[in-house]
Amino acid sequence: MPVVSKFNELLAEFAVFPVKPESQANLVERAIQNIESTLKHKEGFFSGTVLRSRDGLRVTSYVQWADQESYLATQPMTEFAVPDVHLYEIFAEEPEDSELHLSPNMDGLINFGIFKLKQPENQPHFAELFRQALKMVSGQAGLISTHAHRSLDGWRCINFGHWRSLEDFTAMDSDRPFSPLFGEMLDLANNEYQKTLHEVVFTT
Repeated sequence: MPVVSKFNELLAEFAVFPVKPESQANLVERAIQNIESTLKHKEGFFSGTVLRSRDGLRVTSYVQWADQESYLATQPMTEFAVPDVHLYEIFAEEPEDSELHLSPNMDGLINFGIFKLKQPENQPHFAELFRQALKMVSGQAGLISTHAHRSLDGWRCINFGHWRSLEDFTAMDSDRPFSPLFGEMLDLANNEYQKTLHEVVFTT
């Protein structure tokens, strides 16, 4: 079972595929096939997870690697849009020492907060703001855990939030506790914000 934790010392690839709702199921199967037939047979592969958004507009492959040398980027699938692919490390989590265990039909839903840095040299400052935002949202009703990832190339930060329900997430989103910081964060990064949540459909 894949475990998301700052202390497992693994690196993680996010491959985020945009997709049309009528093609989502096909893309899910292709992403699973890519992990099963190619990635999991490479030295340094640790785990693979595929998630689908509930609105049908995204499929995300989350693959853990032992180290950067072992990393093999997910290959584009020619009949679908090219994914946004980067290799990440976890730099903050709430609660501290929390572990997110991923499995199909697991309780709760996943929210990805995807930030695209305007300049990679701004990532360290952005990450510090991100840490502060996580502390502000920690303890919100329905938030089980949250793990912040930063890409090794400096261009991305993604939050991996685990919520008990859409209702809990919506309640937080209607009165965001991190609002005082959000303007400064958006000066440094574009936010690919989606209110939809995600379901885990495959792990290995």
